[in-house]
Amino acid sequence: MRQLCFALVSAALLFSGPLLAEEIAKPLPADVRVVIDISGSMKKTDPQNLRKPAVDLIVRLLPDNSKAGIWTFGQSVNMLVPHRVVDQAWRDDGSKKANTINSIAMFTNIGSALDKAAEDYATPAKDYRRNIILLTDGVVDISKEAVVNLNERKRVLTEILPRLKASDYRIHTIALSGDSDQELMKKLSMATDGISEVADTADELMSTFLRIFDQAVPAERVPLDDNGFLVDSSIQEFTALIFRRAEVPATIIVAPDGKEFSGTDPKHNVNWYRTDKYDLITVQHPQAGQWQVKTDMAPGSRVTVVSNLQLTVQPMKSNIKSGQSLDLAYSFQENGSTITNKDFLGVLTGEVLTSGGDSLEVTSTALAMGTPDDGVFHQKLEGFVGQGEYDVKILIDGKTFKREFIHHLNISDSAFKLEKTLDESSGKKVYSYKLIADLEAVDVGATTVKAIIKNSKANNLERDLNTIGNERWEFSFAPVQTAHYDISLSVTGKHIDGSPLTETIKADSFYFPDEASVLAAEQPASSAAASSAASSEAVAEKTEPAPEPEVAEEAKPNLWLYVGIGIGNLLVIILGYLVYRLIAGGKDKDESDEIEKTLKTDINSLKKPAAAPAEKTVIDVSDESDMGTIPMNDSADGEMKMADDLMADNLFPLDNMEEPGDKDKT
Repeated sequence: MRQLCFALVSAALLFSGPLLAEEIAKPLPADVRVVIDISGSMKKTDPQNLRKPAVDLIVRLLPDNSKAGIWTFGQSVNMLVPHRVVDQAWRDDGSKKANTINSIAMFTNIGSALDKAAEDYATPAKDYRRNIILLTDGVVDISKEAVVNLNERKRVLTEILPRLKASDYRIHTIALSGDSDQELMKKLSMATDGISEVADTADELMSTFLRIFDQAVPAERVPLDDNGFLVDSSIQEFTALIFRRAEVPATIIVAPDGKEFSGTDPKHNVNWYRTDKYDLITVQHPQAGQWQVKTDMAPGSRVTVVSNLQLTVQPMKSNIKSGQSLDLAYSFQENGSTITNKDFLGVLTGEVLTSGGDSLEVTSTALAMGTPDDGVFHQKLEGFVGQGEYDVKILIDGKTFKREFIHHLNISDSAFKLEKTLDESSGKKVYSYKLIADLEAVDVGATTVKAIIKNSKANNLERDLNTIGNERWEFSFAPVQTAHYDISLSVTGKHIDGSPLTETIKADSFYFPDEASVLAAEQPASSAAASSAASSEAVAEKTEPAPEPEVAEEAKPNLWLYVGIGIGNLLVIILGYLVYRLIAGGKDKDESDEIEKTLKTDINSLKKPAAAPAEKTVIDVSDESDMGTIPMNDSADGEMKMADDLMADNLFPLDNMEEPGDKDKT
């Protein structure tokens, strides 16, 4: 029945008009350069040499027509497997050479390894998507002299990294052990939108390599669960990677007709490769229908397919900041052409499963499908809050077929650290902020920082800050108006590798002078109105006359007497309100005088030595857990307003704030 339904859908596609839409091109084949550390320290961090089976698996998974090469490095760099187009001969050679990986080299020449793996950087790669997978357990180490190693590390960041980024390489890094230079690994990956992973033990190498392989060589999959997987008639080949639990000796797969396979069977186009941890099964021209897997599968198992009906997903970012969204665009292609037939598109349903970050839960989001005219679906994926690694799984159900796509995402660190100081030694509250740049990530000379101060009275201020010591920006201010304040820093500039840098850092959120005062000041009118209403009701209850019997018609003229009394009472209330406003106006004038006096206060007088040290909080912007003592709220949107008498320049009597026109003068 499934085959018949799929045939009917295919027939509808053939006779229903044009299918072409070129908004999403078919992804380029992958070009993967694997660079493996073989320094002597690997004997300790990878005592069982699990690099061998991990590299061997990647070699076997690389698809035809991709490109690949393998290098090993210590003090010098050796090309283990030549870089060329992948075919079965390349895979056979790569599998054989993977078994020669050892741990005998001196030093850890990461810079030279990157140079060798990307010697062709000057040649544009129009037909391939370039990737480097770098595995190391150490730091840049080319000499016994520390200064030499520091200079080489700097060369990696300031010379090699910009060059590879400009040549469109994505550098994926695996730091094996806590002794490796994880900061360097992150910088290499983030700058090139690659994935950075840490394998705390050698046992994690296989799964870590696979996660990065998924990103470098995205493959079309069909969903795999305890019931097996569905093969439709468009699938020409499938490859099942089945990881077994330790106690499970073998894997059996069952075809839709009930035939079981447990090893290579040339008659039925089954090729089987078995290790002590996994089975790699490739079936060409598979029978359509539901296939079953008889084993206790471990995490990481998957089924990839080669099909005429392809789910094509536009490449997505691998690194975003916390709170940012991920743009998803995808379509289906048949024989290389995007499908636009509405009968086909109309039956599709889908969802996105998101996991990772600080939560162990899996979040499901329904895809808004519809029938787009060009066949391309678009959706923004939200909910990436906090730092860490996320898995994004896209599932599409076409009733007669299913497809799956996996994307790995890192919520990256900020390139800045924020320090906050509150000084109350002078009897006034002076808030000071210092934003310190990571000099290995930020081009400070090409970066500007703007302080944005907003309060609940709509008295707001934006001001550019001056750079101090070519490494940081600072400012302070002493609020005078009772209100709730939100402080943020808007950063615009460049990374050290030349890429754009845009970031908004939420610096602070507080009530001045305290929450109770702010709430009392912002709700006087409503409170007075409520109090007046309550008093009126109480008086009415006390003075309300007892019910009287109905009066005769001639008594009704007394109604005008009551109307007159009501109007008189209303006039008394209005007059009382005007008197209240006059008195309140006088108090406001007194407050304005006090504010004017505060605005003229010299900021230096507020910074006298205190009897007790000022409270200081250091906030690492890259880790929101460090910000627990400072509640942060989103700043209000809207036009920036500036009341001259409340938010004049003296409200921010700080050093390092540029006056309008300062840049022109310089």
